[in-house]
Amino acid sequence: MKNIAKYLGILLFLTGFVSCDKDDDLTSKDIKRYGVETGIIQFASSISGPYVNGSGTSDLYFKNFGALEIRFEDKSETLTIINAQGLEESTTTNARSAYKIDNEKIYVVDYSKSIIYTKEDPLIDYMRQNNLDAMVAGREAMVNAGSVQLDNEEVLGYDCEVWELLGIKQWIYKGLTLKSVSSLAGITIIEEATSIKFEVSVANSYFELPNFPHKDINDL
Repeated sequence: MKNIAKYLGILLFLTGFVSCDKDDDLTSKDIKRYGVETGIIQFASSISGPYVNGSGTSDLYFKNFGALEIRFEDKSETLTIINAQGLEESTTTNARSAYKIDNEKIYVVDYSKSIIYTKEDPLIDYMRQNNLDAMVAGREAMVNAGSVQLDNEEVLGYDCEVWELLGIKQWIYKGLTLKSVSSLAGITIIEEATSIKFEVSVANSYFELPNFPHKDINDL
């Protein structure tokens, strides 16, 4: 459940800065989250700290300006503890996870339990309650949470807005987070795009989920 909560929390921040046209109909389910129509992005990640280290890769696919997207992540982490005899003891875990956004619905795939957790995207409800378009709603959500905008920087040649919140720093290009660095309790997590392809054909097969039962996250 910690991983599920983590992914839903990350989704709130990563999808917090989104874009769409001012004239978009907020009753429509086809909400534009990004200023790019289609894309395939590959990422590399690392985690390091006093007792943990690891690495991972992930692949993001999206179309319809982010109304439909899916992300797969593979990671390996090694946790080192001091046992009762005062000796170091290390345990390595490998995990695969995925999340998908289909208009208003969020899906988080737990491969270890063969189950898919679902949740309604809270940003869409916030937009409708306050009669805001996605760009304004995203900025308000980030500012209200205490995010600070820093000077722009480039990631793989793309000019990104840089935002920082509670030890999390993100480089965002047209609503897409291309790099993030978080530091908490001595643990540093870095994720950065290694390959970016925009305005390319993205096959529908990428968005297929495994045949696992679905469970609403609110029922847990």
